[in-house]
Amino acid sequence: MDADRVLVIMDAKSFTEVLNKFLKEYFEVKLTPDFGDDRLSKIQAAKLASISIPTLDKLIKAGRFKQYNLGNKKYLLRSEILEALRTTG
Repeated sequence: MDADRVLVIMDAKSFTEVLNKFLKEYFEVKLTPDFGDDRLSKIQAAKLASISIPTLDKLIKAGRFKQYNLGNKKYLLRSEILEALRTTG
């Protein structure tokens, strides 16, 4: 047998609840980093790095800084910016 299979019998409402809970937990864990107090807006990140926003955008595009999307907002992590500035001088 190539794959194990399990047959579960439940009503549609219970199945929908279980599936929704699983998908919510899966996507929260996989796609949303834990920003905590480390989250910065692009303006804050540019000020921290002492650069302009267009320069920040170029560095993001070049891969020097990683930008995260949360909904329609964009964030950077303070710890990652400080580490990038430390390692490249």
